[in-house]
Amino acid sequence: MVKVVTLPPNKETLTLLNLKPTVIITTVGKDGSTNAAPYSRFSIVDYNPPQALLSTNMKRDTYRNILETKEFVINYPGTDLLKQIWVTSKHFPYGVGELEKANLTGFPSEKVKPPRIRECKAHIECKVLWTKPIGSSCVVLGDIVSISASTIMEQLETRQKMIRLNPPLYFAFQEDEMTRKWMFAEIGKIHTITEKDEEIQVTSERL
Repeated sequence: MVKVVTLPPNKETLTLLNLKPTVIITTVGKDGSTNAAPYSRFSIVDYNPPQALLSTNMKRDTYRNILETKEFVINYPGTDLLKQIWVTSKHFPYGVGELEKANLTGFPSEKVKPPRIRECKAHIECKVLWTKPIGSSCVVLGDIVSISASTIMEQLETRQKMIRLNPPLYFAFQEDEMTRKWMFAEIGKIHTITEKDEEIQVTSERL
């Protein structure tokens, strides 16, 4: 008989069991300002028609912008952008550009107003179909209207594309009075970002 233990349905447990790539969502407000924020609570939920589902806290600028302009872009960073992901997670005042703070470069999307991120390896442009508040979050269903990737991706076979994408898989967050840590996994590695006294350090270990 397999022995099991009951786990609490808290943020730590659910984050670990919801292991997904971390993406950067870009949106624009009705004032034209651009917001960028990291998310792992998203999924491609249908292929025909292609649709994506996003869950966002209703206190975030992402939510405000989605309500105002009904569009968003899912940008896929590699693990080489862990520090930039961390910067976009910080709570800047509304209207402050996270892309500039993180030294990331926005460039025009094909069919929506929010920009794509040049340093990211793939992008999914979405137009909002509906939103539904659930608890402290809002579920957003988006119609996928365009997908793009760096030109080198077109020349690779599927396995090499996955290696090239090299998505950071977010699985844990820890915080005490002195430090904050985000933990990410990738193919064959685990990465830890540690913040202390406004300084961050990325350490990596092979499995």
